[in-house]
Amino acid sequence: MGQSSAVSLLHLRRLDRFLRSQGLHSTAHTLEKESLVYFDAAYLRKLVRGGRWDAAWRYVHRFSPLFPDEGGEEGPSRRYTAFLHTLEHHAMLHYLACRGDDGGRAAKSLYGRPPDDAFRNAFPEMAKQHDLYRTMASPQARASLDWDHIKLTTLEKLHELLHLHPDMECSLRMRCKAYQMSR
Repeated sequence: MGQSSAVSLLHLRRLDRFLRSQGLHSTAHTLEKESLVYFDAAYLRKLVRGGRWDAAWRYVHRFSPLFPDEGGEEGPSRRYTAFLHTLEHHAMLHYLACRGDDGGRAAKSLYGRPPDDAFRNAFPEMAKQHDLYRTMASPQARASLDWDHIKLTTLEKLHELLHLHPDMECSLRMRCKAYQMSR
């Protein structure tokens, strides 16, 4: 009979502390990245709820080994990558929309010209994002964004992602507030 997720997580945290005490920081860092030892789903939710898109992207990106490239089109790796792209998209949208006239000038400067037909045919989703960013040159478009809806849909995507890994719920119950993951 195998150990429960909570017991395994406690053992991993003890092992991590032991590796650090022995000066094996690189090994400890690898353990942190390739396990749930310090993944804090509640913290990630807090970042998304607060609209801190860059911070959320940086946080979740550190745990990329948890989502191996398997399972085809609907596998964990695809959903993880899609979630990272969502966070990147929201970060750019936030930059353009929430900086007032500076954001409008940035939108006009970065996305002033519409993509050509070849780009639209090859990358329809990216062309759609490009069009959205281009509209951020308008104060009315910037003001019309519904950030509550954006946060809610992102939280739903996060919830789907967390359910792909069986031990993610355990990380919600066993928070470790005093520790900062090594970089």
